[in-house]
Amino acid sequence: MLIRRALKVLLPLAALAGIVMAIAPWTISSRALVAALADQLQDEFGVTFTSDGRAVIAFLPLPRVKFEDIAITAPDGGKLVTGGELRGRLAVTPLLYGRIIVDEISLANSRVDVAIDETGASAWDDIVADARAAIAGEAPSPDVARLALAGVQVHHHDARTHARYTLRNVDLTLDWPNSRGRTSLSGSFALRGETVQVTLRDFTPAAFLANERSPIDLRLAGRFGRLSVSGTVSRGVDSPWLIGRGSFETTALRDLLIWSGHNLPLGPLVRAFSLEGEVTGVGGVVSWPSLRITLGSDRMEGALTARSEEGRISINGTLAADTLTLDDFAAPFLAAAPPSGPWRFQRYDLSGATAADLDLRLSANTARLRGLSMSDVALGVLVKKGRIETTLSRAEMHGGLVRGRLALTSSDGAIELRAQGGAENVDLAAAFRDAGVSPWLTGRGGGEFILQARGPSAAELARSAAGQASVHIRDGQFVGLALYDALRRFERQPLTASLNLHSGSTPFEEAHGRLDLESGIGRIVDAGFESTRLSGVAQGVIFVPDRRVAARVAVESKEPVGAGGMISALSFDVQGPWRDIAVLPDANALIQRSGAARLLLDPTAGARSAEDTPAQ
Repeated sequence: MLIRRALKVLLPLAALAGIVMAIAPWTISSRALVAALADQLQDEFGVTFTSDGRAVIAFLPLPRVKFEDIAITAPDGGKLVTGGELRGRLAVTPLLYGRIIVDEISLANSRVDVAIDETGASAWDDIVADARAAIAGEAPSPDVARLALAGVQVHHHDARTHARYTLRNVDLTLDWPNSRGRTSLSGSFALRGETVQVTLRDFTPAAFLANERSPIDLRLAGRFGRLSVSGTVSRGVDSPWLIGRGSFETTALRDLLIWSGHNLPLGPLVRAFSLEGEVTGVGGVVSWPSLRITLGSDRMEGALTARSEEGRISINGTLAADTLTLDDFAAPFLAAAPPSGPWRFQRYDLSGATAADLDLRLSANTARLRGLSMSDVALGVLVKKGRIETTLSRAEMHGGLVRGRLALTSSDGAIELRAQGGAENVDLAAAFRDAGVSPWLTGRGGGEFILQARGPSAAELARSAAGQASVHIRDGQFVGLALYDALRRFERQPLTASLNLHSGSTPFEEAHGRLDLESGIGRIVDAGFESTRLSGVAQGVIFVPDRRVAARVAVESKEPVGAGGMISALSFDVQGPWRDIAVLPDANALIQRSGAARLLLDPTAGARSAEDTPAQ
């Protein structure tokens, strides 16, 4: 009876003690656990494992071990993993037979080194070769089916390209339950201060290495953007290595390129960008036969092809858009437009924008540049190393046609600019309104221009500008200039000629002009206008660096405007900054025509000496 009572008390206590002992981690001084794991890693991966810290084992809720201050080295002695902890989950069945087999491994706070020498060899090559052999069925599958990294730092160095980068705070989990089955990877890492989330699903390494197609679902996400690829992949020996759909989205492409260290043509000029569509990879070529692109608020559709040759990316394709905004691509020149702005002296550098090649043909129903609107646009963009060339094949602008070509080339630390273009039958008033300028000139106009310049900045380009331009306008008006009324006042009351000069307009049937530009100074030659009542000619100078004009316009009436049926003529001074030009009658002419003003300024003008008096 006493024995039975004792058993009732002792058995629960023994069970409780066993549970506590199983749950509690045990610190073991023996190297038996280290040796057991070292043997397993040597057999399965060919690496050497050591631990200079504690070895801890626990059995509940799952049997597990932990090793501190670890090191894993390659057969040639190269360091693979140093420091931190290795945790392993023990397989239950072998444990019943007294064997220590780990089927899950996690590394925490360790350093992983991936070094590639000048020949392309790495200490990881043997591990990769063993994994391939296991996948191909030429070697036993490893017992480790799950690998996790927590707080790990991965240091990569390629001696061939001298590239170095470090992945910090690597938290990744790789599940690979069967060497012939599918694998998955998920987690995050930090690169250059930015955290990147990564997910890989459905990938089958065995099928991939056997030159069969493997499904894949890859997703990357971070502060700068998101990338998604889904479809099938293969080694591409006899077939495309990628077939599926891909999408990419970023709020600031130029910032993403700076962070990643990669290059795209015109990349520094692009902000929000997205791409989505069917994708195919063959050899070194990736093609999007059908895709949609969003550039800012503009949406485009078309096809693109990208290839990599000797490390340089080349993209070509055709895109069509409903609307196309060109402000971002012209931003370096638009920012330098104000004559006193600091951007005028910033050095232009095409190296970033031309770090990759581009051959692109664009069409758009509508295109806008700083408010200036065009329709039915056909545009070509060609980017080569150190060169950007844009060709506007044709575009409609307010009832007329425009065309043009712009080429920028890097040369000895400077930029060479060459531009030419022309226009026909453009409604000038509507064009001025689109550009945000008050229409001071109306009519249907056209013309041609040729421009060359060289310099490191906008200011130097303006100082070196050379070329020619011509313009012709029909059936227009000079808005805000009542020239005919000024001539009439000039004949009747000369000093009032400028009165209400800017309160009317001057219609004309035809106007023309030519500008010869040299060293940033444009000389107005062969310029004038004709109307039913007036004709005029102009000469002067335009200062491109200062955005100023200094010219004189001589206007003559075609019909009598004063007493005695006399034809009248008067000159006007045109001067000031381009956006605030002043037009005033010639002051000397007004004074000479006004007798009162002449006597006031020169009292002797109306008196004659005795010698000048005729004899009576």
